[in-house]
Amino acid sequence: MAKRKSKYHLRPDGRLETTEVIEGLGRRHFYGHTDEEIDEKIEKAKEAAKKPGAKVRTFSDVADDWWEKKEPKLSPNSLNSYKSRLKEVKEEFGALPVEEVSAQQILQWLRRCAAQGLAQKGITNRRSIVKSILDYALADGDIPANPCTQLPIVKGEPAKKRRPASEADVQKIEQLKDGDLIARLFYFLEYTGCRVGEATVLQQKDLDLESHKARISKTIAFRGQAPEVKECPKTDAGDREIDLYDNVLEILPHYDDPETFVFFPEGLPTKYKWEKAMRNYRKASGVSSTAHQLRHTYAGIMHSAEVDVKDAQARLGHSSIVMTQDIYTEIERQHNSKIRDKVNAYIIEERLKQAPVSCQNCGSLYTKAADGHVFKFCPDCGKKLEVRQKSSSKSAKP
Repeated sequence: MAKRKSKYHLRPDGRLETTEVIEGLGRRHFYGHTDEEIDEKIEKAKEAAKKPGAKVRTFSDVADDWWEKKEPKLSPNSLNSYKSRLKEVKEEFGALPVEEVSAQQILQWLRRCAAQGLAQKGITNRRSIVKSILDYALADGDIPANPCTQLPIVKGEPAKKRRPASEADVQKIEQLKDGDLIARLFYFLEYTGCRVGEATVLQQKDLDLESHKARISKTIAFRGQAPEVKECPKTDAGDREIDLYDNVLEILPHYDDPETFVFFPEGLPTKYKWEKAMRNYRKASGVSSTAHQLRHTYAGIMHSAEVDVKDAQARLGHSSIVMTQDIYTEIERQHNSKIRDKVNAYIIEERLKQAPVSCQNCGSLYTKAADGHVFKFCPDCGKKLEVRQKSSSKSAKP
């Protein structure tokens, strides 16, 4: 027997929805699993509108309706971020009648966020969600205009530049390259520039051992705790071929089943187990650098090998060459900084016969800052500095 067709629109999540104009309340959205459930909600709304002092539509009411339509369109990786931002927005404006939310209130809130040290991207994301919710209210006739439209730009903290993994961390990763699968995963990231999500879902069938290539065309995503394989990571540029160098081929495990995940042969883990595996490796190995920093390390390897920035862009899967160029520029800056440290060390130790302050984490050498005070923490990596005494047969006699 054929299933009865509903008179309402069927959503991707399996629920039904419709829009009704309720006299005294304006346009409203209704959701349910059956026609009867929606019909009942519509009747209750009409009855409530007739009562004196009918409930005023709040920002939170509008936000909930907006979320009902927005949520099914989001990728699993974006879902948690949106939920977190939406919670903040509702805590700030939720109880207010939506028509009373003013541009001044929104601006003051964004400025408070900026004063708390929030990054520019975080401020932009919060403003975007508020604007989207109020656009929804405007379309439904709840407000005559969106107060977000003419807001001045609120500047937050500039994005911090991501640096390559420290030399100390690279050495630890190199030493552990023949260890367990997570140790091999980190070594793989260092010499391929893959995102950790891309490497997680790499399967035996993606490896072409004859041509020393691997196909990157998917990444991991989590819906709640459940893992999912998402095609075409981030942008179309993420769908690419990468090189497998001889040292990488040596540590790659091999499986007979082409569907086996290279670094997770027992199957993809839950989000909790996946994150725990990464944390445990970093704790046990002493590696403080993140997996993403290893992408910058690989960019540094290509820079040292004089790989053209356009070719580097293709291998890293950047959608814009500007992103790759920014990394190359930062590598150049760090290279110049190392030259400065090398000359500085020579002057301090050989010319001035002073004991330099040495960072045991990244190797930078300093004595005093421009204002004369001695550094207690490395200006480059933030680790506490230790005084390294110069050992020399030319040391002064007592």
